[in-house]
Amino acid sequence: MIQTPVLPESLAGDATFAILSAGQAPGPTVAKRAAKLGAEVVAMDRDPAVLARLMSQSTARVEGLALAGDLVSRFEPLHRNWGGTPLHLVLNLMPLDPDDCAKGMDAQIRGLSAMVRALGRGLVAGQGSVVTVLPRPSQPLALAGHGMIGAFEAANAALDKVFGARGLHFHLITVPEGQADLAADSALFLGSEAGRRLRSGRLDLG
Repeated sequence: MIQTPVLPESLAGDATFAILSAGQAPGPTVAKRAAKLGAEVVAMDRDPAVLARLMSQSTARVEGLALAGDLVSRFEPLHRNWGGTPLHLVLNLMPLDPDDCAKGMDAQIRGLSAMVRALGRGLVAGQGSVVTVLPRPSQPLALAGHGMIGAFEAANAALDKVFGARGLHFHLITVPEGQADLAADSALFLGSEAGRRLRSGRLDLG
């Protein structure tokens, strides 16, 4: 478990990070800091105003990409068009989007699967990591929240069995409810060269 990651002073000049539902914390923080460290950032969100705000942070290094549709269909254009462009980190914040979260656990897992299908060639080319951030319920009987964590752990383990040998890693970061920005440092580390050498796993922060 990484509680205090050692952050890189810079990222490789060809590093590319994609942030899904980039308007959700810690998306804006990660986008800004990754761009300052030298990464190219592709911020993906359904809200054009969010994308405009994120791109204004670093017009040279942050690109906005509007996604439309449900948790599966929104990735169909990426499946057709992304190709083998290397990806070093995909930060999945879709479970933190209230509208997407309301669609339920099964929809979130289908979205994760659709994303990996769409961006898999790029992740293999970049030997990249997929990092999902989830809120960790404070109440033992918050069964839906605990169930979501368990579902993503199981999905990540299954994906690791298939893609781990090809250099991909799947990480889950849990944070206390309302404190998603705590995940920023760990997400940046997991996108660095050192972080991408770590085995797939789960980090509980806070």
